[in-house]
Amino acid sequence: MKDRAVERVLVRLAAASLFFVLLFVGFSLLTGHADGERPAEPGANEQVIIVGSGDTLWQIASSVRKDGQDIRRIVFDLQQRNNLSSSELEVGQSLIIPAAN
Repeated sequence: MKDRAVERVLVRLAAASLFFVLLFVGFSLLTGHADGERPAEPGANEQVIIVGSGDTLWQIASSVRKDGQDIRRIVFDLQQRNNLSSSELEVGQSLIIPAAN
């Protein structure tokens, strides 16, 4: 009888340990892919620019804009492509200009 109780405790301990390991791995994968730190490498038709002093997304979008394109869309595309959560830029920061722009 005592052996069965010990066996049940060990099974529960093993199950709880497995649960926490799976939970930890799951959260590790989420943070590994959802951090937004770096965008994917630029494609063949994309260009990379380095942000200079005083540069803004609006200015950069204006410089790559083609006739008839909505500048607001270009700014949005720049933010999305570079995983930017705000419009603030840092001097020396690399920005990928999407191919469609």
